[in-house]
Amino acid sequence: MKKRTKQLAASASIAALSVGLMACSNEESGSSSASSDGELSGKVTMWTASLAGEPFDSYFDEIEKEFEEMHPDVDVVIEDVPQNEMEQKVLTSLTGSDVPDVVNLNPHYMSNIAAQGGLLELDDMLSEEAKTAYVDGPYKSGMFEDKLYALPWYLTTTVSWYNGDHFEQAGIKEVPTSTEGIYEASKMLTDKTGKPAFYPVINDGNAIMEKMVSIAGEPIVEDGKATFADNADIINYFETMQKMYDEGLIPQEAAEGSIKTGQELYMAGNTTFLEGGVTFLGPVESSAPDIYEVSKAGQPLEASDAPVNVAVMNFAVPAKTKNKEAAVAFAEFVTNADNQLEFAKTAGTVLPSTKASLEDDYFTNPGDSPKALGMMEASKSLGRAEVLVPPTENSAELREATKNIFVQNLQGKMSGKEAVEALAKAWDDAFEKSGESVTF
Repeated sequence: MKKRTKQLAASASIAALSVGLMACSNEESGSSSASSDGELSGKVTMWTASLAGEPFDSYFDEIEKEFEEMHPDVDVVIEDVPQNEMEQKVLTSLTGSDVPDVVNLNPHYMSNIAAQGGLLELDDMLSEEAKTAYVDGPYKSGMFEDKLYALPWYLTTTVSWYNGDHFEQAGIKEVPTSTEGIYEASKMLTDKTGKPAFYPVINDGNAIMEKMVSIAGEPIVEDGKATFADNADIINYFETMQKMYDEGLIPQEAAEGSIKTGQELYMAGNTTFLEGGVTFLGPVESSAPDIYEVSKAGQPLEASDAPVNVAVMNFAVPAKTKNKEAAVAFAEFVTNADNQLEFAKTAGTVLPSTKASLEDDYFTNPGDSPKALGMMEASKSLGRAEVLVPPTENSAELREATKNIFVQNLQGKMSGKEAVEALAKAWDDAFEKSGESVTF
């Protein structure tokens, strides 16, 4: 057994898992895949993304050991690289002979590499057990043009976070599940606290795009054409956010829109509720322990049957691997229910993509700490979770237009209807420019 290679990237913090969360192998990686008796053999090199250092080194050492004990003729080598270098390194490796056998990607990287013929189709190579093991939305995120190219691994999704003391003071028993509910709850909270209540996360525009898909009730883009210009639910959301901003129910800082700004306001007690990932409470626990202690988690702030976004990290097999049977078997092994559950426990801030893992007490009965309850709420929503906005060539343009127009709407520079119409036109222009025919 070879020890895991640990020198290819600086040690990453666990928080890196939610951001988004290598080196070329030598000629040995072209060794055989199965012996004459059908047993797996040869070398399998796997590249992980930004997972160097403890506690991950120990976790992957155990993964290597277990797989090699199951398959004594297989030599597993696991190497780590910064996530932002992964796509280019995979593409570069495909131009030569030093190709890894399993690579850790996100759906955007996966679809880009698959579009260039760089990944192995997995549909006919998976075991029957693997085909039904994963949560549906994350599993579908590994598809490109209706073919499977990646297996889902760890996930992050959105929950609502709120100050339980503020909710109690205002007499609010549950988080709102509609745009109107957000307004009514915010008004009750601000009346009691004297401070803005709700912070709508914008980030680079992606959070608003995902919110639009969640509340629309129908596709907002069909065959590369924006279809939401007259969507009543989206227009209502834009109009309500503007009204709340004008009435002081949303803080002025929301025009900046980052989750970091929302986090700072929340820690200071200057806003009551917002949406974010499970990692949201990390800085709150360390920097504002009093706020952390009264923090509570709920489902995302929309109807219980509305889709919610999920961020996926997956494993794919490069098309030029010379050990495809062993590579696919190892990808299945790393992403099986037992190993995903152990990884989720090791990381502490992510969810597994396997159904059986989510049935464990770690998720169904996690205790009553704020972070544990957040993890439980996140796991509950996975049944309706999917990648709401697929990777597109023009994604940067869509996000920029969405952020700019939403902020103008928030500040009252255009009406909600005008803003939605302007956004639909900006999206149409972007899709016409890129020539993409997508639906979501």
